[in-house]
Amino acid sequence: MNLKKEIALANLKTFRVELNEPMRNESYREGVLINGDFGWAEFAPFAYHSLEHATRWLQAALEMAWTELEKPKSKQVAVNAISTSLDPDKSISLLNETGCTTLKIKLTGVDINKDLSLLKQIAQVKPETTFRIDFNGSLDVKNSLQYFDGFGDLNIEYVEQPCKTVEELAELKKESSIKLAIDENLRLAPDSTDLLLIEKICEIADYVVIKPIPIGGINRFKITSEAVRKFGKKVVVSGSMDTSIGLYMTALAQSINSQSSSLVAGAGTGSMLRSDVVTKTVKPHNGVIDVERLDIDESRVFESPNRDELLQRISQAFDYGKERNWF
Repeated sequence: MNLKKEIALANLKTFRVELNEPMRNESYREGVLINGDFGWAEFAPFAYHSLEHATRWLQAALEMAWTELEKPKSKQVAVNAISTSLDPDKSISLLNETGCTTLKIKLTGVDINKDLSLLKQIAQVKPETTFRIDFNGSLDVKNSLQYFDGFGDLNIEYVEQPCKTVEELAELKKESSIKLAIDENLRLAPDSTDLLLIEKICEIADYVVIKPIPIGGINRFKITSEAVRKFGKKVVVSGSMDTSIGLYMTALAQSINSQSSSLVAGAGTGSMLRSDVVTKTVKPHNGVIDVERLDIDESRVFESPNRDELLQRISQAFDYGKERNWF
């Protein structure tokens, strides 16, 4: 890409969509929709992301809006359901509604007894459930091992990012046979395609979670995922709590990845949206989502009250990326 700013960012709409359950103490997602030659894309880094990291999100959005992405390898892809609720009945209902048999559940690590009770209540009603448990780096090694001991005979596919640092995860790996997945140590790195970084992560992780949008798009996803597989580890494609516009990039990545992997994608996030920017939200049904690129429904795009800040951020991200020849 060799885009000029006045062209690349000529047609923008800020948005805010509401969530069914709070995530990281936020009840909404917001960002900027970008219209380019090949359709709509989404720029929605979280507020805590640095300018450098936010620019990777823009790199992905510009790739989607202004370049011709490769065609999907399948019309549907298998996904997990995802829950942030501490109410087991909500997770059970979600599994019933989506037809998913894998549940990604985000835990804060604040109350081990409540968390273990939650998992066991779900498993009692839905014994076929495979769990992916994500702590987002909230535990230390000691607390992680306490959780692992408490899992008992739960069907745990992996625990995602229980500790924050690679060093802690390496220590944890020596102490437990529980499968580990790494997300943040790759996603929040300056360059997810760095082979030395990938090798270091793969020395510890059984699974590597790759989110196409936060790492810079489909082309960078393919480079990263191929490297992970060369180091003998499994790739889990995952979304980044996107609207149905941005979710297409994750679905596309999964259609590519599923040619060499049977793992389901972490792309059932449409069920977490109370509102969306399209006519019909992309949600799991019978354990899959459709791989279909959508247009926005302007009647459903509600401008963010932080419009000026979002437009300033996307402008700064463009300048940052342009200086580094990222697009």
